[in-house]
Amino acid sequence: MTRLLITTIALVAAANTASAQSLTTEVRNATRSEFTATAPVTAEEHMQVARRAASSGAYDVARREYRIAAVLQRESGQLATEATYGLIQVLYAQAANDEAVFELDHLALDAAKQADFETEARVRADAIWLKAEAGDMKGARKDARRLNAIVRTGALSAGTQEYVTARVR
Repeated sequence: MTRLLITTIALVAAANTASAQSLTTEVRNATRSEFTATAPVTAEEHMQVARRAASSGAYDVARREYRIAAVLQRESGQLATEATYGLIQVLYAQAANDEAVFELDHLALDAAKQADFETEARVRADAIWLKAEAGDMKGARKDARRLNAIVRTGALSAGTQEYVTARVR
């Protein structure tokens, strides 16, 4: 999805540079109030605002709202999987890969603490890919060792095993 969004933006920029520059200006000036009439209270409400903001290209708003949603979910004892993945997509679109890796590592640790091997395996597979893309081979190998240990336990569903296999190739 992120690559499709980036490709779309690149095509718009190539077709009309002036139009792309005005889009960038609009994105910088976006605020939460443009995406919701009332102040969000729950994690789900923050994620709804974040989704609308991200789909409009207001990545700074989306980033803030996803981060708030993740904090609220963690405080309630939940894994912040959906909010963290939304945040990671926004960070990747902003080329903030180091921060995206940090968020993936944080989610992987949270999943490990809760013994949620399905989530941890998926997160580590994504972290391996992102770290390798960023040139952090040491970090990618560390995640690969942990992922290999999880896979060897036999605790993963067939769907997660397929996801991990496809992602780590």
